Amino acid sequence: MIGQAPDPKRNSVRFSWAAAAVVLVCALLAHGEPLERGAEPAEPMGAIALVDTPLTDLGDLTEFNQVLREVHKPQVPSAVTKYKGVTLYTVQEGDSLYWVAATYGISVEELKELNRMKSDLIRVGQRLLVPVDHMKYYPAGVRLTNQEVEWLAQMIHAEARGEPYLGQVAVGAVIINRLLSHQFPNTLRGVLFQANAFQPIQNGSFYTAPNETARRAALEALNGHDPTNGALFFFNPRKTSDRFMHSRPVKATIGNHRFTM
Repeated sequence: MIGQAPDPKRNSVRFSWAAAAVVLVCALLAHGEPLERGAEPAEPMGAIALVDTPLTDLGDLTEFNQVLREVHKPQVPSAVTKYKGVTLYTVQEGDSLYWVAATYGISVEELKELNRMKSDLIRVGQRLLVPVDHMKYYPAGVRLTNQEVEWLAQMIHAEARGEPYLGQVAVGAVIINRLLSHQFPNTLRGVLFQANAFQPIQNGSFYTAPNETARRAALEALNGHDPTNGALFFFNPRKTSDRFMHSRPVKATIGNHRFTM
């Protein structure tokens, strides 16, 4: 059941020319600054790019360039060039290197190498370079890694096992609707782990492996099927007397769940 009021977030704008800008910056890093005494020559840039990667504004692109300069100077090493694309991730409350690395399909050591980190400590608001190689765009309008798709299936399984298949798709659609909404966190993990949002996080059932039905429901929701018509909340009216949930405009009722705005 979802019962947490949303948090605001910023609009996301895609820059199709980001790839060219990053390549230019990286070329300057590799060739435009003198090497330190004893340093090895810079490696070729390879195919580093930010194709279709969301950056919020021009300031984010500038900050990306600054982070790249600060982390990798005087040259861009293979830790960056071995990826097809990289972007910036902002550390959120509750994050760890393990969660960030798992989200983007790499190991903790690879994440630390990419950011030239010696410690496992990270702070809220810190910007980390992360690869986008393992991310896939889905027709519902989101870009997720395979690990995130599995987390979505886990939550569907935890919240809606025993519900009709359409109800499981609907639970997945609500989670995706939250991810797309400006009122909620802008990462899947942020949505799933938002304080008091999902009971399976609190009782631990989220960590149970999903069945194939839940995985299929997750993919159907990601492919754009939304039986809830845009709902942002769902609950079982027989199991809660919460006034906030009962006061929401109803969009659909499927199985034991009521889906609301």
